[in-house]
Amino acid sequence: MSTIRHVLPVLFVLIFLFPALTYADKAVIQVDNLNVRTGPGLNYERTGQVNKAETFDIIKEKDNWLQISINGKQGWVAKWLTKVNKSEAVQSNKYQSKVDYLRIRSSPSFDSQVYGHLMRDQVVQSTKQEGEWLKIDHKNGWVHADYVTATKDQAPSEPKEEEKKEPEPQKSIGKIKVRTNVLNVRSAGNTKGDIVSKIRNGDMAEYISNVNDWYQIKLQNGQKGWVAGWLVDEVNTVSMPDPPKEPPKKPAPENKQVVELKYNHTNLRKGPSTTNQVVGSGQQGETFPVIEKQGEWYKIQYKGGAAFVAGWIVKESTSTKPDQQGTINGSLKGKTILIDAGHGGRDSGAIGRSGSYEKTHTLQTAQSLKKALENKGAKVLMARDVDEYVSLSIRSYYSNSSSADVFLSLHYNSAPKHVSASGINTYYYHNRDKPLASVIQKNMINATGLKNRGVQYGNFHVIRENKKPALLLELGFLSDITEEQTIQKTGYKTKVSQGITNGLLEYFSK
Repeated sequence: MSTIRHVLPVLFVLIFLFPALTYADKAVIQVDNLNVRTGPGLNYERTGQVNKAETFDIIKEKDNWLQISINGKQGWVAKWLTKVNKSEAVQSNKYQSKVDYLRIRSSPSFDSQVYGHLMRDQVVQSTKQEGEWLKIDHKNGWVHADYVTATKDQAPSEPKEEEKKEPEPQKSIGKIKVRTNVLNVRSAGNTKGDIVSKIRNGDMAEYISNVNDWYQIKLQNGQKGWVAGWLVDEVNTVSMPDPPKEPPKKPAPENKQVVELKYNHTNLRKGPSTTNQVVGSGQQGETFPVIEKQGEWYKIQYKGGAAFVAGWIVKESTSTKPDQQGTINGSLKGKTILIDAGHGGRDSGAIGRSGSYEKTHTLQTAQSLKKALENKGAKVLMARDVDEYVSLSIRSYYSNSSSADVFLSLHYNSAPKHVSASGINTYYYHNRDKPLASVIQKNMINATGLKNRGVQYGNFHVIRENKKPALLLELGFLSDITEEQTIQKTGYKTKVSQGITNGLLEYFSK
């Protein structure tokens, strides 16, 4: 009897701390507008509805009803109106942060001490769970489960035998086109899968799923298989909204003659002679619009007036360098830029110290940038031009199905109150986009004078899933009271828009 008294508390602790090991199945809803109730029966109160094809974790089962987890809350649905997908318990206990500056606490409570942070997409190991809190190996602290997501590093596998017995028809999502000489079709979505067929350059196939950059396709003989996503192009997508219409081309302004200084501390004089008074100096690489040429001297625009510089210490060009008003001489004629104003609608994004919304600032900046780019002859597409919610997959779809030469996602940053952070930074995902990121970042800093936080790799959906040159721009911190005041000014959005435009002009001039 004493043995039982000791064993029961241990079992209770194990069940409390590790419920996920008991219920690892998923409920796939089979009808639209299925009621969610407070208990396992039709006489319980309705708390909401779920729709066909939505999938939820099963917490427990009772009397042919399933308790499921919906956005962190619990509810009951009729089991006979769902399909239960049996899944193995996740062996990995790794988690990935969903946000920047996720607080690591000394104990599982919002009132406990903060002594560290996780950045977005940072992966940590969980060693223990208490309610909605996870203990992690990083700093041996605690994070709230709502702000992390479990990772599972395994490739898609073949269906289990019990799932094969009642296959459901799978609809095509879109089509892919092969862009390598010979492409292996495999039994699983990884390079270890058996080769079941081969398709060749230019062949097209319908795909029914896309997992971890692998496409599951239908072959002509009805067989299914997986192909590597980096060796194909999407050519059609079913059940997606039409991409934004492209505006008509606008004529680009003519380039103006400029001179570029060859040396640091170049003297700028009052007249065309070395005996004339020095009125200023310039640094190597600076450019000035030319008013006229007098002999071997150039009369240039300088500080709202004019000055002279010797022709033998400058280089004449139509270089894409800023003039005294911060604009660049050059053209983006023939280029198409897709601007993605981050967040929108129900997704407000970061909230500033004064209560301003990131979604409002990104849309205002996008509209300002559109004008700046069109003034340089570019065609401009907008992922959104009103305050509406647009999913991340739709944003990347717009880009991949458009004629855009560059995709730019605009955002404003935020940090916890006790963290001092300010400035601009640029994220890229594909290495091919790093040169573009560097030149955009440099010109934004030149135009705004804000702190340079540099160019960084970022694992963000809209740039990761983008087949076009794509960047995500963080244009300042709304959590910094001074910087938020700067951002709220119309002049700032004009400056940063001009900086982005200057960067594109410089990039395309090379």
